[in-house]
Amino acid sequence: MHLRYRLAIGVVCLLILSGICVHYGSANDENWPHPTGDQLQKQGPGAFVGERILLFGEVRSVDDDADVITIHVLDDSNDVAAELEVHGFELRVEPGGVVQVYGVLESEAVIEADQTVVVNRDPSTTAYKLGTSLVGLLLAVGYFLRTWHVNVRELAFEPRASVPERNAEYEEGPRSG
Repeated sequence: MHLRYRLAIGVVCLLILSGICVHYGSANDENWPHPTGDQLQKQGPGAFVGERILLFGEVRSVDDDADVITIHVLDDSNDVAAELEVHGFELRVEPGGVVQVYGVLESEAVIEADQTVVVNRDPSTTAYKLGTSLVGLLLAVGYFLRTWHVNVRELAFEPRASVPERNAEYEEGPRSG
């Protein structure tokens, strides 16, 4: 395939992907069935009392004896949209962690949790997740580039010449000299 066709196909794919991302970003808030932090900020939690809602929040305090945590729900500008007590929270989490809570908003300040998920147990978990992902990415790229090389002129990946030799040596065993 000619270089010009590869570039054209790549540009078309990137334009389609960009269009999908822009559409998702613009339509997500209107189609999301639960209140967002911005909606809580604008309408107040009282507008959603008695409804089943799904919220993401940063843990501010934990009361293990009563199975209660206090979370801050943030809006798009990272301002606190609501401070809520979550009752029925039985998972281990530290202040500064992030949780998902699905349940009924009992009052403007209390949500009775049906399901909870700990996204990050504490602030250091984010660094661990990112570091582990980076190590995995580097290993995958290293393995890929060990067996393939990039032909920049043709915008193509080509197998390295030594791969069949390595496979033959593996199947036959080490050569004796």
